[in-house]
Amino acid sequence: MLNADEANSALWRSKLSKTDIWYAGFGSNMWKSRFLCYIEGGQVIGMKKLCSGSVDRNPPKETRWKTFPHRLFFGRDFTQTWGPGGVAFLDPRSNSEDKAYMCLYKITLEQFNDVLLQENVPDHDMNSPLFDLNALDSILNEGSIPVEAVKRGWYHNVVYLGKEDDIPILTMTCPLSAMESFKSGEIPLCAPSKDYADTLVRGLVEGKQLSEEEATTYIQVASTKPL
Repeated sequence: MLNADEANSALWRSKLSKTDIWYAGFGSNMWKSRFLCYIEGGQVIGMKKLCSGSVDRNPPKETRWKTFPHRLFFGRDFTQTWGPGGVAFLDPRSNSEDKAYMCLYKITLEQFNDVLLQENVPDHDMNSPLFDLNALDSILNEGSIPVEAVKRGWYHNVVYLGKEDDIPILTMTCPLSAMESFKSGEIPLCAPSKDYADTLVRGLVEGKQLSEEEATTYIQVASTKPL
């Protein structure tokens, strides 16, 4: 017999499992093996800790690549997952002069909630969804929605990037307030560690977007160009 919390969780999961979205990864999640840690659980080379994975462990239904007019940069200087070094962020605002490579994974809105959880506050209680169908409707007009329930996390700002095959493309990055802190130096900008950068390179090369040399340059430019 399910208790009330388990029943609530089963209910929203069943509902959101029927809606697909594209999740767009711009950092280590460009490498499919790394992204699958968030779905299937586990870890890849360079990671210091395991991912718990999603409740629904089915792999993405499809994978595609696109570029978007957003600025990729590297900030913070230490993470539990990668150790010392900066990690990837995307400026939530678009700019026609910028170009970010992103790998799109077609997953369910239920799985997206579990990825959002693991990217932010993995110990948050999931009796109710972080990002539901109402939020999905709202973001089409609003462009981005900071998810209050996991606001302690660095990637709690869900950003809408348009549609692909009439399915919404969503990513998660820092809120605009953090962008100002990165610019002022209150939050440090920091180049990625070799292990972390190699993960991005693997994603771009295996995804047939760039050569190893081009991918390395892309990351180097992103980590040195001023915001």
